[in-house]
Amino acid sequence: MITPSSSPGPDRQSPSPQPDPGPAGPAGLPFNRRVHVVTAVLDRPEELDLLQQICEAMGWPLREPLAGETAVTVDAGWRLRVIEVRIRGVRETAVEQAVSTLDTLAQNAELSLSCRDAALVERVHQPQIEWHLRGRRRTVGRRIRHALHTAARTGDHDPHAGTVRLVRVPAELDEPRPRRLARTRRAARAELAHHSLPLRRLDPEIHEVGGPSVSRGWHALAFVALVFTATVICLLGAGLWPAIGADSPRIGAPLIVLTGGYLLGGALLAVRRTPTHRALPWLVPLAVPLAVPLVPWLGALVQRAYLSPFGVRPTPASDGLGNVQAGLWVLCVFVASALLPVAYLGWMRFLAPSLRVRGPWLSWAPAMTLGIGMGMVFDLLILHTAANSGAENRALAAAGRDIPDYFGVSAEYACVEPTSREAPYYGTPPSHGSPVVIFGQSGDRVEYWDPAAGRKTSIRLEDARIRVVPHSDSACAEADR
Repeated sequence: MITPSSSPGPDRQSPSPQPDPGPAGPAGLPFNRRVHVVTAVLDRPEELDLLQQICEAMGWPLREPLAGETAVTVDAGWRLRVIEVRIRGVRETAVEQAVSTLDTLAQNAELSLSCRDAALVERVHQPQIEWHLRGRRRTVGRRIRHALHTAARTGDHDPHAGTVRLVRVPAELDEPRPRRLARTRRAARAELAHHSLPLRRLDPEIHEVGGPSVSRGWHALAFVALVFTATVICLLGAGLWPAIGADSPRIGAPLIVLTGGYLLGGALLAVRRTPTHRALPWLVPLAVPLAVPLVPWLGALVQRAYLSPFGVRPTPASDGLGNVQAGLWVLCVFVASALLPVAYLGWMRFLAPSLRVRGPWLSWAPAMTLGIGMGMVFDLLILHTAANSGAENRALAAAGRDIPDYFGVSAEYACVEPTSREAPYYGTPPSHGSPVVIFGQSGDRVEYWDPAAGRKTSIRLEDARIRVVPHSDSACAEADR
């Protein structure tokens, strides 16, 4: 512990350094950057007192420079003070932002203060290896009794079960790993052998020294659940649920429950105790109204991809329940894909508490970014699946077979006869001997796909007589009677 020097006398105005309340301490605002600023303040009691009040209001530590800390000198009548400015900002501009913030506060308070030197505080990371002192593994019966006593709070549980103490030993990364592990293990055993608590001292007959306890079984289960959920989402995006029988409620319902439980549970575990967790009660109700106009638009994209092999466009009559189902298909796959990495991160952090502070890559924001990218890829897979379904149904129509409905897109078969030889049309000439495929009309025109020619044609309703027939193999001659 470093004890600040104190000099008696009335000229000392700044208090001794106080303990850091933490990034979210009650005395100041949340921060993620710290900047040490060497300032020169006018050596008058009221100026020093005003500076102290400003720093206390902002939650910034204020002290005198330590011996040999700075080479900055000031004129007579001025004093040096070191302020730790705590702000929220990016690393590249944190120093400029801190100095600008301090200058603004001094100007608003008419404080005679000038910043002389500023430097960003870098976190000093010392490599360490963690060793745990835990009780030796007991028989299955002993472990079951211990679990029962612990759950019943009888006080008769095994006091040496699990990790009872851990130490972290500084490590040198430039030495070989086996030597580093052996050296730190000896140092850890030496520290664990001497302790004031009798039950927490190393006893070779009771305790063993090892690395952090990792539940490999639970971690393997979380990874298997990740692969299972990703497979379910992929099958859903590729439209292969009927191929595995998941369109049946007896199979599809358990899959949805397991997938939803894994995604929602893991996502909540990942964002808990974060600002996002506190914002969820109003973020979710805000997202639901936004999805109302989004679902039909996504459904129209699926229908358009399905009709692209036919060369026609969706008609307003295709809006309905099928359009909503297609939009929900796209939206559910996107949300599930976006939550998949976040859910896996949440389960891993829950199963391994030591992973919570091991780096920014374990935060949920990068995982959400990865998930959004995966969601876009899976949505492109859905559109590709819809286009493939359209190509397959086009082949059915060319073979003279009926086309099934596809998310609100219903095919009709009709015989088209122009009212005159001069009737204008776009595409191939209208067929006279076989029915064409119509997916609805748009305004005063109708677009249809001719299986015989393999191309689409567009014609005005007033320039053609259209007679609907029940099947694609119906004869147009009989329909004309």
